[in-house]
Amino acid sequence: MKIQNFDILIIGAGPAGSACALMLADSGLNIAVIDKVAFPREKICGDGLSKDVINQINLLPPEIKISFDNIVKKLPSSGVRFYSPDNNCLEIPFDNNDNVSGYVCKRRYFDEILVNGLKKYSNIKLFENCEVIEVRTDNESVTINTKSESFSTKMIVGADGINSVVSKHFSPTIKNKKHLCLGLRGYFENVTGFHKENFIELHFYKDILPGYLWIFPMAGNMANVGIGMLASDVSKKKVNLKNILEKYIHTHPNISPRFENAIQIGKFEAMGIPLGAKKMKISGDRFLLAGDAASLVDPFTGEGIGNAIRSGRVAADHIKFCFKMNRFDEAFNVTYDKEIYRRMWNELKLSSTLQKLFNYPGLINYAVRKANRNEHFKKLVVDSMQNIDIKKKFLRPYLLYKTFLH
Repeated sequence: MKIQNFDILIIGAGPAGSACALMLADSGLNIAVIDKVAFPREKICGDGLSKDVINQINLLPPEIKISFDNIVKKLPSSGVRFYSPDNNCLEIPFDNNDNVSGYVCKRRYFDEILVNGLKKYSNIKLFENCEVIEVRTDNESVTINTKSESFSTKMIVGADGINSVVSKHFSPTIKNKKHLCLGLRGYFENVTGFHKENFIELHFYKDILPGYLWIFPMAGNMANVGIGMLASDVSKKKVNLKNILEKYIHTHPNISPRFENAIQIGKFEAMGIPLGAKKMKISGDRFLLAGDAASLVDPFTGEGIGNAIRSGRVAADHIKFCFKMNRFDEAFNVTYDKEIYRRMWNELKLSSTLQKLFNYPGLINYAVRKANRNEHFKKLVVDSMQNIDIKKKFLRPYLLYKTFLH
């Protein structure tokens, strides 16, 4: 089998892999992006695109933003509804000059614009329906084999998700269920009762904490409906996610009336979500991990797209430096780990703290009630969700004690 040689191999054409390739488009390097499926393709996801995702899109080549703006089947969303275990609702509109803090958009359409962007560059070659079945390394290169082709490179980026073959080869670890979320998602038509500005909804109920049930409005009278729980809790409590989600849809007083005329489109589909609750090794000799392969999903919200694009951008900058210095070894690549966690760890750590606090239903009930009757406290909650420095102050033990016990 003839071996094709590239300067860079990127495994996975999702947000992390595509962002990395796009940011390398002006580098003069020959890049191969390899994905096991063909695009456009469905991706099991909540389909929420936060303001951070929009900010990250703006840092990619300008044609990506133009293509994103032209997506018809996306719905602007300007806030969030939190439902507490005692059935109270806190509505949080996000302060934004454009009156839009995010969107809900099927990943099929979002990922397609990134992949189509790759096709515009002569030094980027996309290989679809090309599943990696073997990775081999030596002192000078990395070689991968697929069923039909072989590739050789000086540097490989694993952006191939939770079951990354790159991670398994270079940095095999046993996944800790405490840092893994299991999710289930389905699509429905004719769900009623959404906020007029299309707020996304997070429902925190006692038997699924610190996980939550979500209902996201979508374009075309559709809704993305799902549930996420820690894998450790699913195992410990012997939870069937499909059964518990259907129970809420059919019987819960906050939810069931809204589904009286709803029709499910397709079936529920499951996903694993690698939470960024613990630092891990994400580089080594001739490899980097990005996106879900690097476990960079927010532990509290379950959002991963913004950090995936961010990590792809950081990976591209580091790769350029590798080629400039002709260094691809583990000691040199550790600066990638440091830069990733310099940019992301504070927020991931804070979100992990929030996730732990949401184990306590009484605390959630009290916070929602207090925010609904105290505008100053509500503003603190809103500001903390949008500003990491305020969030740090909000989660200091003394302020938590003062806020919730006095």
